[in-house]
Amino acid sequence: MPSFVVSFRRLAQGLILGCLVISVSACSSMGFNNLFSGYAEQLKTVRMAQLNGDFSKAANLVEVPKNKQTNYSLSLLEKARLHYLAQDWAQSREEFTLVSTELEQEQAKAKLRVSDGLANMTALVSSDNAIAYDIPAYEQTMLHSYQALNYVFLGQLDGALVEVRRANLVQENALKQHQQSIDKAAESVDKNALKQTYPSMAAMIGDIKNGFQNAYTFYLSGVLYEAAKQPNDAYIDYKRALEIYPNNVYLQQDVLRLATQLQMVDDLALFTPKYGDYLGANKTEHGELVVLLERGVINAKQEVAIDLPLFTSSYKARFFSFALPVYQGSLAHYPKVSITAQEQRYDAEPIARLQSLASKQLQEQLPAIVTRQALRIIAKEKLRSTMSKEGGDLGNILATLYNITSEQADTRSWLTLPDEMQIMRLSLPAGQQQLSLNIGGKTQDISVAIKAGRISLMNLTTIENVTSQKVTQL
Repeated sequence: MPSFVVSFRRLAQGLILGCLVISVSACSSMGFNNLFSGYAEQLKTVRMAQLNGDFSKAANLVEVPKNKQTNYSLSLLEKARLHYLAQDWAQSREEFTLVSTELEQEQAKAKLRVSDGLANMTALVSSDNAIAYDIPAYEQTMLHSYQALNYVFLGQLDGALVEVRRANLVQENALKQHQQSIDKAAESVDKNALKQTYPSMAAMIGDIKNGFQNAYTFYLSGVLYEAAKQPNDAYIDYKRALEIYPNNVYLQQDVLRLATQLQMVDDLALFTPKYGDYLGANKTEHGELVVLLERGVINAKQEVAIDLPLFTSSYKARFFSFALPVYQGSLAHYPKVSITAQEQRYDAEPIARLQSLASKQLQEQLPAIVTRQALRIIAKEKLRSTMSKEGGDLGNILATLYNITSEQADTRSWLTLPDEMQIMRLSLPAGQQQLSLNIGGKTQDISVAIKAGRISLMNLTTIENVTSQKVTQL
């Protein structure tokens, strides 16, 4: 037998063995369930408990991998959010801290990506699920926002201020990297073919500009800066939030109020024609009630199969099936929420739609996802061809079966997040105030302590028929 034939067979056998080793590595890093089961399916019982308002049970159902598998940080995010809903602030803070530490370690290693080589090779013969979950910017801002609120409810305003600064820094960094990363990923993708075959997410995205600018985190930051007697910092972040969500009346009034207080003459000349005059009055015997309202639960990604062309070595286009993540449907509509106090009604107004941010973020990442899958399809096709030559029909069948079963869309995302964030802001006389909370026609009486010159913060959550609230003094 010619020596080059023997060498080729040995090379082919080595390739097959190497792919098998990498596949085993994929199983160990992902966990067996992640290899053949979608993330939303794995979290089904957790989400059901959350929808029923049993937040402690839902948190206990989340399994965090002991050996830091690919879903390690994501599992901690789910658990921390559920402990937050259960008002176990200390436990939630501990789990969010673990995620923050993991993020910092990953960022520190960003320029020394030796270990990513195996992870990327693993992804080439399995799926994107073999890559450690990359927490998108909008989820990072919510991580730091919830951590800030954990500190608030534990009576540690200084710790909360550190977290909102981190949330704002995430947005600043994302803005710098945004367009460059999109342009780079889109270079090798047939955008027309993708646009014609991939389902539109326009109904989910709405009119937001990008998938990371979150007005809610800026607003929370502004409220906490006000509580810390730092009005200039508060004013800056209220303006940032208003730039993202210009139709929110509460934001408009906060900007006008502080512009008046800080004597921002030029800004008042700009904002007053747009939003009118500041309607409030600084009453020394009054305090403020700020309501942060969370609505519903964010949707899970679905998998969609579409056919896209890939060019062979002979420059002929062949169509292959791509398994891609997608958000399907349209945005949910929720019953109105209002509070009546001192015979005046205050309606909640939206300040962030996390579902839209998630959908826009996926749309922006789609070219990179398609590029990775195209490389993976080519690698798997070469593997199938080699196994077919070396193993005959059996090798071909085994390789084909593996390619089909292992190719799953990466549908991971932080699934216990709310769908929409809304706010209300009430100026009330000092003392114990009786409020009437109205959610879709159903009323509930709430008693709130108001202190003169202080902010009382209410965290209000509505999920299905479950409503929970917590008030603290800032």
